[in-house]
Amino acid sequence: MPAIVTRAETLSVVIPCHNEEAFIGPCLDALAAQTDDLHEIIVVDNNSTDRTAAIVRGYMKSNPKITLLLERTPGVAHARNAGFRAASGDVLGRIDADTRVRPGWARAVLDFLSTDGAHVGGVTGLNLPYDSPVRSLKAWWFGRQLRKGTVGGGRPVTNLHGANMAIRRAAWREIEHRVSTDARIHEDLDLALCLGEAHIALAQLTEMNVDVSPRRALTPPSQFSEYIQCGIETFELHDAMTEQRRKALRLHWWWHILVFAVYRPYDPARQRYSLRYLFSPVRSRMLPVNNGASSAVAAEAATRVS
Repeated sequence: MPAIVTRAETLSVVIPCHNEEAFIGPCLDALAAQTDDLHEIIVVDNNSTDRTAAIVRGYMKSNPKITLLLERTPGVAHARNAGFRAASGDVLGRIDADTRVRPGWARAVLDFLSTDGAHVGGVTGLNLPYDSPVRSLKAWWFGRQLRKGTVGGGRPVTNLHGANMAIRRAAWREIEHRVSTDARIHEDLDLALCLGEAHIALAQLTEMNVDVSPRRALTPPSQFSEYIQCGIETFELHDAMTEQRRKALRLHWWWHILVFAVYRPYDPARQRYSLRYLFSPVRSRMLPVNNGASSAVAAEAATRVS
């Protein structure tokens, strides 16, 4: 489609943030290592009450490509949208604050969209968890799947991973009016489904690698069931729910129980299992569908923070 056959010379990266003082520094360090291939880095502060904004301002002093945007309307989708609208690159990257892009990440995106993926409107990549007892196992599994051709390689996909994705700005402009900002909707899946409905192709790249925090694995299964339900509601919003997808989502919930059991007693600081850590308070991640959902902050326009 004409909307996606555009140049891919500059890449903007948008990072929605809500109380990410423990993660935003390493995230920006990883991006700063490849700023030669980045047009700009836009951190969108979504009502943080910790030192997230202060840390970003500190990075801004030494890196002029980093800017801070304030979006007061609570929710990941609102923060992402504000960042995408402010970005001026040909391609709009989107990662999480706990994402650490691997060397060559930005170049892989631009090279693919300028050559073999000239017909593609969005890309996503692969990830490995850091501070994880199963990192080596997942790396082995990915290696096996790569050899079989079932992941990566520019293969067509129908979803985008919010912690590791990029779309052409022209593609965003075409579907911007379609995306949902409902707190019950998975914003990355909703975005991918909107792109699919516009017949904009998506691809998964081998070289678009990131490391991510496994903190969502510590979400108690009782809370994770809400996350699964929101996935169902996202597919239903697009009249795309099938029995196969419903079964896959149920399986994801049962799989999470196993993952939770594996991670719960693991102490990432000491990189070993610990009975003491097992009985410590659960350090779960706030799910995206809960982020700011009950906030009483009034909605107002996103404003540049100097």
